Amino acid sequence: MCSVLLDAAPDQALLMRLDGTVHVANVSMAALFHLPPEHLVNERLYDFLPADVVRKWAKAVHQAVESGQPSHFEESFFAGRNLEVRVHPVRGADGAVDRVAVFCRDITGQKAAERERTRLGSALEQTADPVILYDEMMRVAYINQAFEAMTGYSLKEVRGKPVAAFYLGLEQQASLNQTIETLASGEAWTGKSCNTCKDDSVICCHKTVSPIRGKGGLILGYVSVWRDVTAMEALERQLRQAQKMEALGTLAGGIAHDFNNILSPIVLMTDIGLSQLAEGDPLRGTFKSILKSTNRAGALVRQILSLSRRHETDQPIPLRLSDIILECLTLLRPSLPSTIDISLVTDTERDVLLADPAQVHQLLMNLCTNAAWAMRGSGGTLKLRVEEHDVGSRGDGGFPDAQPGTYVVLSVRDSGHGIKPEHLECIFDPFFTTKTDGSGTGLGLAVVMNIVTRLRGAIRVRSDPGQETCFDVLLPRSDLLPADQQAQAPESARGLRGTGHVLVVDDEPDILEACVIGLNAYGYEVSTCLRGEEALELFRTNSDRFDVVLSDTTMPGLAGPDLVRELLKIKPHLPVILTTGHSDLVSREKAWRIGALEFLAKPFRMDELADLLRKLLGSKRRHAAPED
Repeated sequence: MCSVLLDAAPDQALLMRLDGTVHVANVSMAALFHLPPEHLVNERLYDFLPADVVRKWAKAVHQAVESGQPSHFEESFFAGRNLEVRVHPVRGADGAVDRVAVFCRDITGQKAAERERTRLGSALEQTADPVILYDEMMRVAYINQAFEAMTGYSLKEVRGKPVAAFYLGLEQQASLNQTIETLASGEAWTGKSCNTCKDDSVICCHKTVSPIRGKGGLILGYVSVWRDVTAMEALERQLRQAQKMEALGTLAGGIAHDFNNILSPIVLMTDIGLSQLAEGDPLRGTFKSILKSTNRAGALVRQILSLSRRHETDQPIPLRLSDIILECLTLLRPSLPSTIDISLVTDTERDVLLADPAQVHQLLMNLCTNAAWAMRGSGGTLKLRVEEHDVGSRGDGGFPDAQPGTYVVLSVRDSGHGIKPEHLECIFDPFFTTKTDGSGTGLGLAVVMNIVTRLRGAIRVRSDPGQETCFDVLLPRSDLLPADQQAQAPESARGLRGTGHVLVVDDEPDILEACVIGLNAYGYEVSTCLRGEEALELFRTNSDRFDVVLSDTTMPGLAGPDLVRELLKIKPHLPVILTTGHSDLVSREKAWRIGALEFLAKPFRMDELADLLRKLLGSKRRHAAPED
């Protein structure tokens, strides 16, 4: 009867006396020893096992007998099988334990599954990408170490929380809703979305969310793999911004070229008119105003060209910093809200710099517009101060990079919201901006730093978050007189007259007309051509006729540099002057390498051209006829 009951048991089973003799065994247990059950009965079980296995079995039997409670252990002696062995004490008629029942359950598959789960768990923990597991209700069941490191959340903090815990704000919630809609259709979701970390920082992640299916396709949960692409997104934004700047620079270059060609005849004709007016003529003031306006327009063009130049050519002149500030504030005041007050204090009259006015103007405008943005909405005060500052041989603690010398210090102070300490080290980095409304390019302060560095100056920032910010710009002071106080060359043609035959080549008829009128007034004979091919053919027919050539750089057909090369093949020592409104292909140095002796940037003054011709033709110059 006992044998029948044991055979009905799902596990391997036997009844054994305390000395190890088998009283009864079922078929499954006997099969472990490759014996029929009757051959195992009345045999000592320990005789079929090695000594180390016997000790383990005997120990378990002893524990069950002594405690009166079942004992268990795992056995792997039987090849290819893992068994869970349970030993139960069996009491006799007198109540004493005189036998034990042994049950063995095959747990080979279970152990393999546990090893697989352990291996998968280790893989999830050690993978570089953050992984999160959700249950069927989209509640967090597990996150790996990479996820904890990326978001700052621990598994203990988020276990059981809904997925919405990581999606804050309307934009993130909209992305989550799209993900849930896709999963509801039974499909996996792949895409980018932003998420909020524990420290409230926002990261951009590329992620996949896939359903975990059991038997019959039943969804047991979801697995999501995230990858932080915040830095990559920033680089892509920078690339897009750089591409926009490149396109803007190309556009700016074309516009500036055309604008300079328009300005050139205005400047030349105004020069001619001014030179023909007698001292005291009331029209002289009008002509001077025209020249002043065209000079400002030319400076604006140079500022536009700075967007497209890889190597900007500076045009430094002595200038008073306070004068440039007043000009900037005149332009800036109408664009600022009335809630912002502006004040300027000049503590020194020795504020002369040797710099390009357009660059100083750009520096000031960037600093002032940044300050105005910090005071948007609430208003405030923009304070500008100019003063002298000496840096000794041991440097200056406030400007550690400054070399010894005398400097002019420009301070731009605003009463805005200040700069966070963690942002102070980044504000001069290209493309770094804290303007979250999309209005900032992140280039303003980078341009400021570039200009200050080129002027061999220094800059420091002082900021109290929530109160104010002050930019102190240290610029080398010049002992020269400002350009507007220097002795001016005579405005008449006296002293600049000369003789010779000038060939002028330009595709702008107005410039050709102005050059003819102006150079004739200075005593020169002038021939003109609208195209490079026409000029080359004319020169070939009678090269000895021309003493000097003035050629535009950018022309349809035969461009200026190519024309110069062809002319020099015919007459190697021919003086050539290249002019340009704007071109990335030519500069003063490149003009020299081509063979041109001089280079003029448009718009140029007529007296500049006359002075240049006098220098180039000095050795051939004949005495000019006396003036009327």
